[in-house]
Amino acid sequence: MEFRSLQDLVRIVENAMAVQFYGQSSTLRKGVLKVLANVLGAMLYMMSLIAKRIWKNRFVSTCDVSALDGFGAEYGIPHKAPVCASGKAKVTLADGTESVEIEQGTALIDPVTKKEYEVITTTTVSASNLFVPVAAIHYGADSDVLTGAELEFRDSDVEGVESIESAGIVGGKLEGVEVDGEVQVWGELAEEYRARLINRIQNPPHGGAANDYWQWAMSFPFVSDAYVFANNPNSNSVTIALANYSAIDLSVSPEQVEEVSEYICDDSRRPITADVRVLGVTAVNVGLTARLEPMSESVKESVISSIKKYLRGIGPGKTVDLAQMSVDIQSNSTARYFAITAARKGGFAVNSLEFVVNTSDSGNWIAEVAQIDDSDIILENWEG
Repeated sequence: MEFRSLQDLVRIVENAMAVQFYGQSSTLRKGVLKVLANVLGAMLYMMSLIAKRIWKNRFVSTCDVSALDGFGAEYGIPHKAPVCASGKAKVTLADGTESVEIEQGTALIDPVTKKEYEVITTTTVSASNLFVPVAAIHYGADSDVLTGAELEFRDSDVEGVESIESAGIVGGKLEGVEVDGEVQVWGELAEEYRARLINRIQNPPHGGAANDYWQWAMSFPFVSDAYVFANNPNSNSVTIALANYSAIDLSVSPEQVEEVSEYICDDSRRPITADVRVLGVTAVNVGLTARLEPMSESVKESVISSIKKYLRGIGPGKTVDLAQMSVDIQSNSTARYFAITAARKGGFAVNSLEFVVNTSDSGNWIAEVAQIDDSDIILENWEG
């Protein structure tokens, strides 16, 4: 739909009034008529802006953020809730202590950040089990605690516990999304939510099609990506691999895997005869050596960003040809010349990047995805 600018509308009104008052003349000579033409043109412009907004908000792909929730309610897909960091804390028992019971709700604090955490399940700690499940009290990635960081009991020490530290408390996510001038707290970006809604509209439920499983898995706030394998490992079965890109190892916890599995396997959703299995992805470290030109900081940042984005789009069961990968990354970065000269997977040199899927062994399900940090990317000058 074409919308006229304010200047165009004023000119149209002036020309129309000039013809009405002065015959075929295109010049509006009276000052009062010029003022009236500007007023009428502005009114038409305001009406066109209202019509433009109404038209824009009729479509998920173009609507304002404030209209997204309306479409979400229509299709039964609300935006994701924010996620608090969760994981485990490792307890070191005092000498002579065989076991200690740490009650649910026991508060911990990070002495550095002053962020608070709580034990989510009453746990008996002993030599055979030194870990307690914990979750942050506040939402967001700023509550993540790396493995080995010291924690303290907030209120009073627990008798028999010498020290307690993080065993990896990660996965927090919080996005501030502006809706009608106010910032709301979501568990995903507005554009991520928009993409899920568009996917739902373009792919209506089909009673257990591959995209149905993707939509069900992606409705959970701790799932960043889901990979669906139909008829795997056998006919009439489906495997869903879950990834959480807010976590250190990109994986979801066993408890979260079970939660997704119970939801998907509910008789109201999946076909009753389908054999469904849900697992977390296995992150495999990838390293790349590449040459590029020009060798400026801005180009380096562009290349590194393109590499990470490219590898995130490569799911389990895919093989990446390094030559094609070089072409794709160059086309999506600001580098004039770019070529990958060496690649490593799991610390070993490889000629192509293959990410394995193996669900045949119930005790060793594997769905590999790439994990790469800035330090894993070595960039050299194109001329050597």
